[in-house]
Amino acid sequence: MAKSKYGKYLATIPFHKTPAGALFSTGAKEMGGLKLHVIYACAYKTGITGMSTKPHVHKYDEAVFFIGSDPEHLDELGAEVEISIGELGKEEKHTFDKPTVLIAPAGLHHCPIVTKRIDKPYVCMAVSLVGERND
Repeated sequence: MAKSKYGKYLATIPFHKTPAGALFSTGAKEMGGLKLHVIYACAYKTGITGMSTKPHVHKYDEAVFFIGSDPEHLDELGAEVEISIGELGKEEKHTFDKPTVLIAPAGLHHCPIVTKRIDKPYVCMAVSLVGERND
């Protein structure tokens, strides 16, 4: 970004191409030390969404947002999504087709995210109040 008094408050978002599509993962390093980490991906096909192919857990709280991409109908997800939640071997599969947020407190196993039906692309965004993910 341009060098100026306030230019330091803008940062280019680093996108990465993955087998699941383009996504960004940005934390304190890219955001001037801000203790926030965001992963953002756009789901546009059926199958596993994101990079997590099996359940995992974090030492910190995380919120995972599932948001429709149609600006005229933000109350519609445009897809049917399944996510596994819970203790390994005792996971529950939950399916939804409306904008939803998974609230995953530290220690809660979650994932994979599976897009069962897709009518329109949707956004999947994980937010954690940590500067960097190291798990």
